[in-house]
Amino acid sequence: MTAILSTLFNAQSPPTDEQQIRALISNYDAGQTEGMWTKDRIFWSGAIKRPVIGSQQAEEVPSDRAPSARKPRSQRNHTTPDRIEIAKSGDMAYEFSNSELSSELKDGQKERFPTSVLRVWKKEAGEWKIAAMFARPHYQDSPVR
Repeated sequence: MTAILSTLFNAQSPPTDEQQIRALISNYDAGQTEGMWTKDRIFWSGAIKRPVIGSQQAEEVPSDRAPSARKPRSQRNHTTPDRIEIAKSGDMAYEFSNSELSSELKDGQKERFPTSVLRVWKKEAGEWKIAAMFARPHYQDSPVR
């Protein structure tokens, strides 16, 4: 009986902050990123020269792996969170994850490589949003194509 009550109680309980962030990571991997970022977000990946803030234009690092060499909407991520820590205040969190990024290039080739990701999450109007994201590919650890 206790197991049944526990299951019923948990089914009716709101998701924890960590569960909410995990669901958002899954949405991000699925390409559902609309409304996921704060307006003043900071973003950097190995594909751009320096971090960008808000809606600044990113300057690509010249490479055959540059985002402009990819087919639009072909990028896919598969993220495995290693750690999610929620601040005691409940309004900030960070996540460290490993991810695999894959995409199809405009020339028809495909690429796939592992990355490490550090995201800072901020709660705005009761919803978790990405305030900062830093992603670093592991090009040297794997074949690119």
